[in-house]
Amino acid sequence: MTRLGYQSRLARLVVACCLAGLAAQAGAQNAVTRRQPDKVMPFEVIVNGSKSGTWLLIERDGELYGPKDAVDEWRLKSRPDAAIINFNGQSYVPLSSVPGFSARPDLLNQSMQLTFSPEAFAATRLSDGVAGRPLVGAVLPSVFFNYDLNYNTSQAGNSNFVRDLGLLSELGFSSGAGILTSSQLARNIGGQLSNAGPSGFTRLETTFTRNFPDSNRVMRLGDTVTRAGLLGRSIYFGGAQLSSNYALTPGFVTQAIPTLTGLSATPSTVELYVNDVLRQVSNVPTGPFVLGNVSQIAGSGEARIVVRDVLGRETVIVQSFFSSAYLLAKGLNDWSIDVGAQRREIGLRSSQYGAGLATGTWRHGYSDKLTVEGRTELSRDLQAASAGFIAPLWGNMLGRSALMVSRRADYPSGTQWLLGVEQAGQRTGFTLQAQGASEGFRQLGEDPARSPTKLQIAGTASYGTLAAGTFGVGFATVRRYDEQPVTTVSANYALRLGRAASLNLSASRAVAGGTGTSVGVFLSFPLGDRMIGHAGLNSRSGQHDGYASVQQMPTPDNPLNWRVLGGRQQNVNRAEAGAYYNGQYGRVAADVSAAAGQSAVRLGAGGGLVYAGGSLFATDRVNESFALVEVAGYGGVGVGLGGQALTQTNAKGIALIPRLMPYQNNYIRLDASDLPINAELDSIEQVAVPVWRSAVKVDFPVRGGRGALLKIRLDDGDVAPAGAVVRIDGDKQEFYVARRGEAFVTGLQPVNRLRLDWNQSHCVFDVVLPTGQADSIARVGPLDCKGVLR
Repeated sequence: MTRLGYQSRLARLVVACCLAGLAAQAGAQNAVTRRQPDKVMPFEVIVNGSKSGTWLLIERDGELYGPKDAVDEWRLKSRPDAAIINFNGQSYVPLSSVPGFSARPDLLNQSMQLTFSPEAFAATRLSDGVAGRPLVGAVLPSVFFNYDLNYNTSQAGNSNFVRDLGLLSELGFSSGAGILTSSQLARNIGGQLSNAGPSGFTRLETTFTRNFPDSNRVMRLGDTVTRAGLLGRSIYFGGAQLSSNYALTPGFVTQAIPTLTGLSATPSTVELYVNDVLRQVSNVPTGPFVLGNVSQIAGSGEARIVVRDVLGRETVIVQSFFSSAYLLAKGLNDWSIDVGAQRREIGLRSSQYGAGLATGTWRHGYSDKLTVEGRTELSRDLQAASAGFIAPLWGNMLGRSALMVSRRADYPSGTQWLLGVEQAGQRTGFTLQAQGASEGFRQLGEDPARSPTKLQIAGTASYGTLAAGTFGVGFATVRRYDEQPVTTVSANYALRLGRAASLNLSASRAVAGGTGTSVGVFLSFPLGDRMIGHAGLNSRSGQHDGYASVQQMPTPDNPLNWRVLGGRQQNVNRAEAGAYYNGQYGRVAADVSAAAGQSAVRLGAGGGLVYAGGSLFATDRVNESFALVEVAGYGGVGVGLGGQALTQTNAKGIALIPRLMPYQNNYIRLDASDLPINAELDSIEQVAVPVWRSAVKVDFPVRGGRGALLKIRLDDGDVAPAGAVVRIDGDKQEFYVARRGEAFVTGLQPVNRLRLDWNQSHCVFDVVLPTGQADSIARVGPLDCKGVLR
């Protein structure tokens, strides 16, 4: 090939490449030119049948995009690799990246129907658990005194006559630092009435309690009781205790609660049935939902979830569950630390304390299905430690196991063990527990000279039906190292008769370590309005007893109730009667009995006194928190909890409301009909959140005075303009001028100074009310207001 021919071919190749490059560039430019512009479409968006507001949607190259804020608000979950675009500084998500997407525009109504798979929505969690902790009110320092006074007299034959006057009392002082209480027992305080026994006062318990609700802890100083464990008994002691207390957070559920799940294709109503009983009704949006922390789910059984959509279509989900109050939720700790000296002969001696002791109990939710426990007991002569666990087993059973080791200076080391299992279902249930100890085992609170129980086994089983009643059997056997073994068996049957009557049969027999058989029949039946009858027969070792009684129950409108009983007991005819009154200021009781030459009478009275805010109140026994309600200057006003009137304000306008729930919202309400027409309140209901066994002040500020229709005139002789603001000197309340220069003003006294504000200027004028009734409305004016420009 010649050089000229080669150069010619190379030139043609270069030209072809250039033309190809230019063609590709032109094609790319044409492609850019051919891309359709973005379509901006404002639509009222309906997501799976639920209106979700008006949003700006973008269509780009046939793809529909929605604002990321909207997608988040709709609770949708898009693919992680979704190609998000930017439009006017806002992120938009391709709706096709959400599972199950489809769109149907309605141009006539400017709406867009969007549909997605239920699984594409984030799960909704429904819970009846702990709401936000309410703000606890300031503690009003107060003193309370509870009393239970009893007078007993009895006579056997013509000689043995006994009379006794006794008093059980409790004195308490509550402040922001805590609650200090001291209880006392007085015997035969009316003088030496007879041979009723020793007389005098005995101190029972003196305790200072400080609660820490934010951390669910409580501190006690003084007389209290240690916490029991799987192994280890409760012991009265004097000293200091620091422990957890989840009751300080109302609604807090300590146990592991099963989680129930479901799916709704459209906004729906969810009904939860636990063992065929409706427990909860909730509304859920589209998508998965979770029912968690449902405190009604306890024991074992079946939960049925009914999902009903807007068209009435139902979906039923059935789940079995198992839960127990003995199981702690995962990660939760329940504990107690006690240091002090053992209390002895409580009720007999005022201050009898033994050797020092220290105990500690700790329970931990290792998981929702395993709770572990550790416990230590220490004293000068005894050291003991235990470990145990509680866990669910197969077949909705709960198992527990524990082992304790003890060492005492004058005894060999010993061990105690525990194995137990229980099951509680809708119709069946059983328990079986075995406990034993070696001969050298000793623990705090027991007499070291008494030998421990070698082996103790007890069990029960029950089966219930709706029509045939409930059957139950049980047995127990006890073997001690220094006593003869004892074994008993028992059976019982309960049947509901009609709507309110019931029949109970029971039988027991000692099959080892003793003899004897006991059989009983008990019947309960209604007799009319608030009246119930009881009858029973019992036979044991040849002795036959029987009785019949009638009891009238109290109601909120009639706190008086009574009972009468007649029959035969221990082969002796016997009759009893009693009358009881439980009212606002306490209770009164009277009982009489007579049997074969013996008679007895008992009279009792109980209640409480409270001193708070400079006033003394008589009330029922103070066991819970209470509120001091003030409606200053208004006596005779009904005050209560919710819609239930409990008392009225005294002449000072003050009332005491007992039985409040601590650390919870208590709704204190006034009876508005008891207030005069000229009394103004912002609200007739207020919320009180008291501390445990303490007082909280609840003020209802009332604006008194009279109301009047004032006509106001400015400098130009014309009436004040509508919208001008009028105030009484020294009062924050504002009133507005209406048409014709008139303003209705309340809270007026016989002589008043008022101020009118308008257009950044003001004037002051005096108002003197004409004589009249306190609740009459006067017409005053025209009143001249100088210095305001229109």
